Amino acid sequence: MRTSIRPIAKSPHVDGTTHPSRPGRRGPQGTASLTKTMELLDMIGLAEQPPTFIELATRTGLPRGTLHRLLAALSEHGMVELSELDRRYTPGMHLLTLAQRTWEKMDLRRAAAEPILALNSRTGETVHLATLSGDAIVYIDKVECNYPLRLHSAIGRRGPIHCTAVGKAMAAYLAPDEQQALVHRLDLQRHTPTTLATPAALLKALKRIHAEGVAFDREEHVAGNHCVAAPVFDFRGRCVGGVSITAPTVRVNAAQLEGFAGWVREAATAVGARLGGAAPQRPAKTRQSGA
Repeated sequence: MRTSIRPIAKSPHVDGTTHPSRPGRRGPQGTASLTKTMELLDMIGLAEQPPTFIELATRTGLPRGTLHRLLAALSEHGMVELSELDRRYTPGMHLLTLAQRTWEKMDLRRAAAEPILALNSRTGETVHLATLSGDAIVYIDKVECNYPLRLHSAIGRRGPIHCTAVGKAMAAYLAPDEQQALVHRLDLQRHTPTTLATPAALLKALKRIHAEGVAFDREEHVAGNHCVAAPVFDFRGRCVGGVSITAPTVRVNAAQLEGFAGWVREAATAVGARLGGAAPQRPAKTRQSGA
């Protein structure tokens, strides 16, 4: 579907006429000129097919001299580029650099603040935000439950990957070679009878998690506590973190934890959306397994 863009309005002057710039000036001046430049940049950036000069002149309604000066200024600053092959304009590398810098400055913890608070309010249970750090996870934020019986965790504390839901949720989306190397490098310490303590068992679980988009810790780390987690993706499609719900088994049974899976996935997707990313489409159902 072709993007519909209204013509750029010419700036009226006191005598009722319109002209792009004053004689003797290098280019259009003032706020109106800036507006025209930004609208032109939008037109090039949002076009389904890179436009030619003639197409831009037709769509903007600008005099060709004005359009040429605006395009020259944008090109000079690396905001647009003109292909020598087909004479079409595309977004410039400097524009992409600015966009990348903007995304990189988005703080994961800040992006997650509202979604994890909402998830805590929805479930009443402890919610964690974590990232991978070497061969461990690091909790970077936490919203505590209001019950007397709580998990002893803290922001900044490190934890194992192989037996935590959030650790497995993130490891499941590593590149295959990176995932293989990590799994065989980890100390797969058995914390409880349900801990996945062999590379084969862990790799099998990670494959299932990747397919389903959600991970479980079924008392694999701490007996009496179980968790469900989902990965967070940034604008590049990389997994940059995970959101989890942790609850004691005496308060939340296995079926209830399964019911939390959709909510934690929604929260993780909301965090990712604030980073410009989106979770891959996954089947909604989950399985009763060690994942």
